[in-house]
Amino acid sequence: MASLFSLKKSGDETRDISSFVTQVFSWSIGNIFNHDLYKNKVNKIPETFFSVEQYLNSFRYPLLEETRADLSSNMKSLYQAPKCKIVSVEKHKDYKPPKNFVYKILLVDTGTDSISKKEAYKPQASDLIAFSDVRPENVKDFTRMSYIPAMVLNVDGDTSKPCSVEVLSSKPITTVGPLFAVFLINMTTNLSYMESIKWRKKWRYYTEGFASKFPEAEMMLSNGLDSFDLNESQLHAVLRSIATSSCSHKNSVKLIWGPPGTGKTKTIGVLLSALLKLKCKTLTCAPTNTAVVEVTTRLMSIVKQTLESSNYGLGDIVLFGNAERMKINDTGDLHEVFFDYRCKILWRCFAPHSGWGYQLKSMILWLEEAYQQYLLCRENAKETAESINNQEVVIEDFSEFLRGRFTDIEKEMRFSIVSICSHMPTSFLSVTLVKKMYTARNTLKDFRSLLKTSSFSELELKKIFSKYGMTGFSDTSTSALLSLRKIRTECLEVLRSLEEFTFPNFPDEGSIRDFCLQNACLIFCTASSSANLSGVKNLKLVVVDEAGQLKECESAIPLQLPDVKHAILIGDELQLPAMVQSKISENAGFGRSLFERLVSLKHDKHLLNVQYRMHPSISVFPNEQFYNKQILDASNVKEKSYNRKFLQGSMYGSFSFISVSYGEEEFNDKHSLKNVVEVAVISEIIENLYNASTANSYKVSVGVISPYKAQVHALMDKLGNKYAEMDSNFSVSVRSVDGFQGAEEDIIIMSTVRSNSNGKVGFLSNHQRTNVALTRARYCLWILGNGRTLIDSDSVWSKLVCGAKERGCYFNVDDDKMLSEVAIEASTARLASLSLGERSSTNPSSRSVLK
Repeated sequence: MASLFSLKKSGDETRDISSFVTQVFSWSIGNIFNHDLYKNKVNKIPETFFSVEQYLNSFRYPLLEETRADLSSNMKSLYQAPKCKIVSVEKHKDYKPPKNFVYKILLVDTGTDSISKKEAYKPQASDLIAFSDVRPENVKDFTRMSYIPAMVLNVDGDTSKPCSVEVLSSKPITTVGPLFAVFLINMTTNLSYMESIKWRKKWRYYTEGFASKFPEAEMMLSNGLDSFDLNESQLHAVLRSIATSSCSHKNSVKLIWGPPGTGKTKTIGVLLSALLKLKCKTLTCAPTNTAVVEVTTRLMSIVKQTLESSNYGLGDIVLFGNAERMKINDTGDLHEVFFDYRCKILWRCFAPHSGWGYQLKSMILWLEEAYQQYLLCRENAKETAESINNQEVVIEDFSEFLRGRFTDIEKEMRFSIVSICSHMPTSFLSVTLVKKMYTARNTLKDFRSLLKTSSFSELELKKIFSKYGMTGFSDTSTSALLSLRKIRTECLEVLRSLEEFTFPNFPDEGSIRDFCLQNACLIFCTASSSANLSGVKNLKLVVVDEAGQLKECESAIPLQLPDVKHAILIGDELQLPAMVQSKISENAGFGRSLFERLVSLKHDKHLLNVQYRMHPSISVFPNEQFYNKQILDASNVKEKSYNRKFLQGSMYGSFSFISVSYGEEEFNDKHSLKNVVEVAVISEIIENLYNASTANSYKVSVGVISPYKAQVHALMDKLGNKYAEMDSNFSVSVRSVDGFQGAEEDIIIMSTVRSNSNGKVGFLSNHQRTNVALTRARYCLWILGNGRTLIDSDSVWSKLVCGAKERGCYFNVDDDKMLSEVAIEASTARLASLSLGERSSTNPSSRSVLK
């Protein structure tokens, strides 16, 4: 990661610090909290451009402003930021003032020293950190020794503590005494984009994509695709993409439009499995680690069903990224294709003095003349003993030596065979070789079993395992001895045949890393991490999943890789775009995706038009409102079994709007809205769902969502961990609408929060956010809100509530006696609390009592 921001050394061995890092280093704390710092430099990103230069540069200041806003936001909550104590600071060999203040620092996890485990800092490359002479809890702690930001360049891979970190500091570190480091933000994506601005090599086809349309190649149904049960629109998308990948005369950008529940992930999985069979070298990117893991998991579920000879073929797939962020563990399927794990395994297999070549020769020599090796070892042992005060040495007999030595070599060979067949790319490992290697493993296994379970005399073993072991057998030899001799011969034959195959020479682990990337067929990583793949050759195609959630400048990173000819973007511009911290950058269009831009320029997009997630009564409104009735309901959601009743009463059908007029919206201390009456009502509904689930022994997952963070926190506080601890068949997930994008649950309960007399609904009216909220449920969607407020809002919510009335799906909270009592009780408690608060604010004695 270090190469992203200027670790390429020039002739004088100094570091070329990028202008972006220099700019961030130059900000004072006042600059960071100045919301108008770049106000006059951030311009609206144009719809069209005169040049590639103009296009790329249009993102420069919005990105700087977004970085400032992100840094400002994180600094406001330093008390919970990851932090650690610094053990020592020393100048690195690259320390060369006045710009290159490079240090090697040792950090120790202070999680046991009044810092929670959650706050303990584990550094990553491209982290922006700051130093303090006290454990930093707020921005004022930086002013004691002045604000000194630094960038993490490299982290020592050794997991022992304290860990060694190489940093580039903005200023000399001169503090004597205690020193602490606190994490501010990670700059990987920002640095990747700023670096990509310099490339400017592969933009002809990309800029053409803004206005051009490309003729589709003639397509035929490929053998094997019919087994995946794709609908017509999915099949067309896959075939269209395959045709694009095979086109060599013209570069192109294709769009696949995947509304909620239309099998976008399945379509990508089938497409990638087809590209794998065609050996089309493809990079698959997504905005987040979670999204990358999801699409890789889908591909693996398909590939695992078709693999030959155990895991042969997985070597063509590489998942590239950070193990901790991707939550890779040794028990899941993904570790089998995870890049760091693979390199570690293959280095063990091909280490010069202990790897496969050494093991193969050792086993052949052992099978040929184990007895001669035994005699040599015994002689060496005697000489060693005599040289140490004439000590007497106890030497094991030949049978013990034989079994022990065989076990050691065979164990390593078994590991190497399985690992090589699983992790080597198929371009270097034929099916024929794999079959030979597994034959060798099985033959050695039979040999081990016979050697372990049968009894042989020393003389018999000496006859077999010596240079002359092929002779000296008579018809009176036991069947076990003859079997051992036969299997030994078979082992030698297959092992000698394996000597004919040569593997690449790997002098170090770095050469294996390069080998794995250069020879992989499918590579998966985040868009920002793709900057590390600039040296990978023949990457012909880029597939971008969740393209609607990827900032346009982030899409620029993988699309500029040297050999890329085609891009396939899969997404939905009608769902939520990328998150943007700065209002200035947001207003400039910084959060817009490349997918959305191309759609706005009338670029063709292929629609996946069958949804498999939602009951038809749930899908009908978003389909009409957002997708112009283009989405069809699949047969599975129209079946009678999909009409599930989790609670009694018409209020709890597949779709309902429940009007809660008792409560009022109110701001919390962070200026976000909440509605405590809706919280109480939702809590009661969930309690009823849990009781019904327990009584009837059925499994159900519930999602509770709201557009407002304050309401999400209020719901979390109310529900706590109660249901997580009680029953594995009943789960409740509480998240914001933004946090629920891409997720789904059996039941979704939505709290709209807004309750006022003038119809104000704020950002609740955002069509993209509304679309996401209304399309997460499988069987039931129950929406709580003030019906009158929403009807008066002159927004999409007015249409939804009026439509619910027309469909007979509109209910008042009073229609359910228990809910009504809960709502009234919560409203009364709220009013009493407000009244007490007013009295205490005007009565000093009251305030002192309350304290």
